[in-house]
Amino acid sequence: MSVTRPDVLELTKRLIEIESHPLCDGREAAIGRFLVDWFAERGIEAELQPVDGERANVIARVPGGDGPSLMLCGHMDTVPAGDMPDAFTPRVEEGVLWGRGACDMKGAIAAMATAMAAIASENAAHSPVGDEAESPTGELAGDLVFVGTVDEETGGLGVKGIIDSGLRTTYAVVGEPTGLRVALAHKGACFIRITLVGRGAHGSCPEKGVSAVSYAARIVRAIEEELRPRLDGRTHPLLSPSTVNVGRVCGGTQPNIVAERCEIDIDRRMVPGDDDPLGEITMLVEEVCRGVDGLAFAVEESPMTSVVPHTSLQTPVDSPLARAAFAACRTVGRPADPVGVTYWTDGSHLADHGIETIVLGPGEIADAHGPHDRVTIDELHDAVELYGRIARSILT
Repeated sequence: MSVTRPDVLELTKRLIEIESHPLCDGREAAIGRFLVDWFAERGIEAELQPVDGERANVIARVPGGDGPSLMLCGHMDTVPAGDMPDAFTPRVEEGVLWGRGACDMKGAIAAMATAMAAIASENAAHSPVGDEAESPTGELAGDLVFVGTVDEETGGLGVKGIIDSGLRTTYAVVGEPTGLRVALAHKGACFIRITLVGRGAHGSCPEKGVSAVSYAARIVRAIEEELRPRLDGRTHPLLSPSTVNVGRVCGGTQPNIVAERCEIDIDRRMVPGDDDPLGEITMLVEEVCRGVDGLAFAVEESPMTSVVPHTSLQTPVDSPLARAAFAACRTVGRPADPVGVTYWTDGSHLADHGIETIVLGPGEIADAHGPHDRVTIDELHDAVELYGRIARSILT
């Protein structure tokens, strides 16, 4: 491939400099415009697909024939700087690139774009001209598509926009950080809010009221003592068991008032086959609260995981895309065995709509979102090679 190490490094650094998080104006608008221009400068057709106001997905395409097609998919948004110093001033130290989004996932976007540009250049060089223009020589078997999505960190409106637009490919590689391991499975996510409304009374006579906080405590205890052990038994060969986390409990107003209201926020992560987290939590709440006079309750999924269903992903180990990815990893000298990841990705929404999907990207998820957001330059370079080799295997 006619790709040098500085190509992908410089593009990653430029993407890190363009802020694309919820606290900046336009969110992903600036990075989207930059990428469209970047592709256009390299002769690749690219466009913005409006999603929400200024927020727009980027779709770039190297056209091919009517055969299998491949999508390289990465999200353009990041979390804010948080406690990472100089988060948007990329720096290289001892072969490691630091900056917000380096591993999650502007490094992968840069590697995908660089690989795509190399393939487009090679494809153009081998394409017939003049009287031979009707010859298929040099044409890709199917389209090679880059998709840069918005809103992955805060709900998934971008990947929903891709699917709602009718865009489909045969295969997709999602570039979330896997340490360049081929991830064939990931967990689903369901964020749930339990709302309890009791009856207020003076704190000196609590028997006159119904404390929403007290019943919330019973629910939390049931989650820890009854639900969590059940989830420990729900396993998957590539994933740790299903989990539940009580992330927030908020109720009452002051000590001398029986609490009228309390909220419990829950994070449920599901392995494939663990299919009804909302129903299971609802049944648990009903068992605690059913028949209590003066107590009302509601159990609802947060829009953050319900507008785009945050389902799990499971791709067969012998699928064509998985085989192509394993072969590419062996050639590049990376591990060629399947893994799973605990976090959710845009990939499950693609897979739910008939696109065979894997997750493969540079960086480690443990470094994402915090002060150690980083990726090694060697991984960036290998990512370009991997994406290019997978694309060639699928499309030629």
